[in-house]
Amino acid sequence: MKTPGSPTLSPADTARYDAVGTGDKAKDPGVFLERLQSPTTHDIAAIGDLWQKSGLTGPGHDAGRDLATCLNSGRGSVILARTAKDATIIGTIMAGHDGESGWVHYLAVSHDARGTGLGSGLLALAEDILAATGLAVNKVTVTDPAVHDFYRKLGYEIVETAPHTKPQTPEIRNDFVVMRKRLKS
Repeated sequence: MKTPGSPTLSPADTARYDAVGTGDKAKDPGVFLERLQSPTTHDIAAIGDLWQKSGLTGPGHDAGRDLATCLNSGRGSVILARTAKDATIIGTIMAGHDGESGWVHYLAVSHDARGTGLGSGLLALAEDILAATGLAVNKVTVTDPAVHDFYRKLGYEIVETAPHTKPQTPEIRNDFVVMRKRLKS
């Protein structure tokens, strides 16, 4: 078993995920993936905007803090999907672990790129990264009931439901649902 960590993308993985997606829009490989290492102020603002437009965060959320926590932990990676035309960020996923289970956060795809397979491609990449670290299980916390089906179709099952009780996140009105999937090793 490999020691859990934060591996970089190998050239083979980079090539594999250069043209993520399966829909008609994805036939033009106008998307490239990048492992975020040193986000610029512009990147942080664009990521925060995408997260808010995707309903993952509310106004005033500090995306820079969440990115820094992940990147400085030594246990996480942030993958960005950018357009080849102008490097606009159109997708994100954060993958990390707690030493026992992998966790994904902030899977977001811009409205224009939805339906292309980009979201499932980003999730598959995150799962591959986590499996490569020797983890057998990946988990995700979902608050939007409409998103449960997305994860179910990709092999996730609900393992826990916790009521929303945190007043500091008023934008989240639904219960927290933890979903799990066994990773291929």
